Amino acid sequence: MATRRDETVSVKKKSAAPATKATPAKKAAPRKRAAAKKAPAPESLPANPAVPSEQAGAKGLLRAGLKALGNVRDDVVKRQTNVIESLLGMGKAPSLDTFGIRKFEDVFDQRVATALERLGMPSAQEIQELREQMRQVLEHLERAESARRKR
Repeated sequence: MATRRDETVSVKKKSAAPATKATPAKKAAPRKRAAAKKAPAPESLPANPAVPSEQAGAKGLLRAGLKALGNVRDDVVKRQTNVIESLLGMGKAPSLDTFGIRKFEDVFDQRVATALERLGMPSAQEIQELREQMRQVLEHLERAESARRKR
């Protein structure tokens, strides 16, 4: 936060400066007149010229902050709406990859398969091979029985 300039310091310096200098009285009087001529009426000048620029900077900073906050709020609402719509089946449903669910499923499947293999459970491929062998054995038995009946 910006601080305002202390005006009392400059007033004290001005009043202390003539007291420390040993100047003739004649020179002091024209300076006061010149200073009086140069200084406009206090009503026409603002109390502190730095205040308007500080206020403008503060207002600009506040606007930027509020704009950023609004953008974040809009983004959150948009994402929440997408998630809720996809869960309820409304609107266009984003793919499972949007939420990272597909990757989670793949990792889960790998870990379960590894755990079952360690326990001695056959894999899906091994079960498929056993089914194929079983089908071949059954076909062979049917041929053998049909050959026996013909005799």
